[in-house]
Amino acid sequence: MRDEILYDLNRAKNALQSAKRNFQEGDIYTAANRIFVACENAVFVRMKLKYGNTTISRKRIIQKINAIDPQLKDLYEASCDIRVQADYGKRSKITELNKASIEDIITKVEKI
Repeated sequence: MRDEILYDLNRAKNALQSAKRNFQEGDIYTAANRIFVACENAVFVRMKLKYGNTTISRKRIIQKINAIDPQLKDLYEASCDIRVQADYGKRSKITELNKASIEDIITKVEKI
């Protein structure tokens, strides 16, 4: 389990660095994608520390992470929303895809 947690933590760190780099280069679409990956892997770390495993069902992830930290659940959903907008051109459901929202999410994910 320790190796899985370290793997997820490293993926989160690497994706966070990519998000920051892409954001600084003005590529908000790739930054949105990478910050979601960073957030998702940070969520996996928190879930594994609490429950010993994760689930692949987005609905179950949301339920479990909400039990751990409702603010983290909100961040996870916001990061997913901007990623869906960036990757698939969908409309915003939670957070509008723009520089300010990406910068805010990057800052919050960095604190996890």
